[in-house]
Order: sequence, then C-alpha cells, then structure tokens
Amino acid sequence: MGVRIPQRQKEASAGAGIAECLPDVGWGFIVAWGLSTVFTDVFSASGSANLGPFWFSSMVGAPAGLLLCFFAPNLKRKAAYSLTLLAAVSAMTLGLILLALSLQSSAGTAEMQVAGGLVSSMGTAVFTVLWGSHYARLDAARIERMAACSLTVAFGCYALVLVLPRVAATLFVGCLPFLSCACLMALESTPSRTLAPLPTAANHAAGELGRLNLAGFARLGLGIVGATSMVSVFWSWASAGAIPVPPTAFSTCVLSGSLVAVIIMAYLAKYARSLNLGMLYRWLLPIVSAAIALLAFHSTPLDVFATFLVFAAQALLNLITFIYFAELSQRTGASPVKVFGLGRFFLEAGFLAGLLLQPAANALAQATGSYQGALCVLLAAFVALAMVSIANQDRLAFTLDADDEPAPTAMSARTDSPAPPDAPTLPADERPDA
Repeated sequence: MGVRIPQRQKEASAGAGIAECLPDVGWGFIVAWGLSTVFTDVFSASGSANLGPFWFSSMVGAPAGLLLCFFAPNLKRKAAYSLTLLAAVSAMTLGLILLALSLQSSAGTAEMQVAGGLVSSMGTAVFTVLWGSHYARLDAARIERMAACSLTVAFGCYALVLVLPRVAATLFVGCLPFLSCACLMALESTPSRTLAPLPTAANHAAGELGRLNLAGFARLGLGIVGATSMVSVFWSWASAGAIPVPPTAFSTCVLSGSLVAVIIMAYLAKYARSLNLGMLYRWLLPIVSAAIALLAFHSTPLDVFATFLVFAAQALLNLITFIYFAELSQRTGASPVKVFGLGRFFLEAGFLAGLLLQPAANALAQATGSYQGALCVLLAAFVALAMVSIANQDRLAFTLDADDEPAPTAMSARTDSPAPPDAPTLPADERPDA
C-alpha cells in the first residue's frame, strides 16, 4: 500500500489578499543580493563575475551558518527573533562594506573579500532559515505562488543592478537585506494574518524533529549535493574561460534562467499533484544533460545556450527545494529551522564541494581530453546520486505515527492492494519508488 501523503490544500489561501501576501516576497531580496554580489561586475575588479575569494569564502560560510542554525535552539521569544534578524542584517551589511572596500584598496584585498564573504554568508544563512520558517506556516498553494513571486522579484532586482551605475547599484544592493528584514518584521507584527491550519502531521509533538527521519533526510541530500556540485564546477570553468561565454551573455543567462525557472514552477504548481525531489529530477536531469550535449559542438552560441540551461536548472533547484522543505516541515511536524538548516546545508555544501573538487575536475578534463568529457563523467555521478537519494523518498523523509500503519516493505510496495477510502494515495507515476 502506498504511503499516505496529505493532499495539497489549493483552496486554503483564497482568503489571503494581495496586500497580506505581499511581504512574502521578501525572500527574493536575499536571492537578489546573492546574484548581485557574485554574478555582476559591480563588485569585481576584473569586469566579470565575482567568482574569486569572496565567492569561495561565501561557499564556506553559508553551509557553516546553516549547520549552526540546525543545531541552534528555536527562537521562541520575540526579543531573540529580533536580535537574530538584526544580526543577520548587520552581517550582510558588514560583508558588503568589506567587499566594496576591497575594490578601493591595493593591500589586503583578498583578506577583505574572504572576511566579507564569510560574514555576509552567515547572514544570508540566517535569513534563509527565517524565511523558511515563515513559509512553513503557509498553505501549499501560497507557498508555491509566493516562492515563485519571490524569485521573480529577485529577477527584477538583479536586472536593475545590471543597468544602474556602479555607485547606485552598490547602494541598491546594500538596501536589499533591509528590505527583506522589513518584510519579515511586517509579517511578525501582524498576528491576525490568515494562515492555513497545518496538516495533522505538523501537530506531532515528538520533539523538534517531529516525524522527520534524519537518516532518510540526509539520504535525500545526496542528490542535491550532486546537482549543486556539478553546477559549481560548470560556473568555475565558465568564469575561467574554459567554457567560452562572454561576460554580457553570462548575465543574460542568469536573468533568463531565473525567468524560465519561474515559468516551470508556475506550470508545476498548476498541474503537478505533489512537489517532491523525484519530480524535480525529472526536470533537472534532462536540462543538465542537454546543456552538456550542446557543449560538444564547440559553438559559442551553443555554449551560451548551455550556460543558460545550467542557470535555469540551478534556479529551479533553488526554488523547488525551498518549497519542498516548507511542505516537508508541515507534513512531518518538524521544526522548519531544523528542516531548512539541514536541507539548505546540502544545497550550499554542494557548491563548496564543486569548488574543492575543481583540481580533480581539471585533472579529469586532461584525462578525458576535454572539459566536455569531464562533465559527462560528473553527470553520470550526479545521476547515480540522484537515483540513490530519491529511492523511497517520502518514506525516508518521514515516518508514520505509531498508530498509523507501518511504512510498506519493498515486497508489499509492489502489490496492488487497495487503499481505504479515507487514505488517498498518489497516482502510480508519483508514488515513492520501491
């Protein structure tokens, strides 16, 4: 018998007006901050993407900050929440100041960028967890709609940074954490907001992890690590010129990739019955495979299109995992701080793994004769990790209550025994793999 999964409440957000939902897009300002500090020349002395010391230290600080959030106690008092929010804004502001000063200094440039990346990434990690905690309080339809709107806001902010003069762009990027903070403060100061009741699973009182199977959740993270590792290697080669992509085309790929991710998300929100990582990989793997196939033609236009596909895949991964973690927190009754702290840790750890594996990837490119051959090997590894991670994904992600029937065994999962009328199951193509 299939694992019972609560139906997504599409109608629950009908009572939430536009003005009430508007602050939900504040997560997009944090996404825009990350795009603007790395994938523009505003904070780069080389006139291209800022994939240097700041990027590397950010990829160290982000997973470290998320892991700290996972082990930290929940913020049950409003004063503690406010102090945490203030610390996050301060960290991102200080990091940006150090990054901006590094461009004006002839000494200690790398040191300031490393310090700025570490400090600011800690702030973004905290913001990510705080926004995840808010989204976990919403119904499924609103989570999906407002997460897509947030990415659209990030798309618009990033486009604005690209056309503004450097000084104006720097000031605008510096305002983004404050805008996100203002949205969170507005949400917290309005206790009468219309929030959908959490599913039964979210009321499970079994500690901060609820019914979340930690070992199974870690297994789910393998595919996420594999995906972001591959994206990180691709970005490094594109930045270094191994994949010939003009700087202007690089920015265009970021913009168009984010837009395509929003369009795909809108399609899935309308037609998909459930959002899970298996569904994500059904989109992600063909997109990444097509990108690598295009690189084999050694054509600059096709290389640019391949870069666009990789950015679309990364944006889709970022968006759907954010939604998935919010809904998973509801279904399991686990603290969203725990779910987002560990779940987003896998996402950011993959980027760090890709940077650390860069020497090995270069050696692999030499051994295969081209970076295209190395990417094919990495794609094979990603496919293997993805398939391992999503095996029985929903059964691994959470366990059933003691008074519920046990999770199905591999043998019983293959049988077609009917489900009771009050226990809806997923269609055959969306059931957890056996």
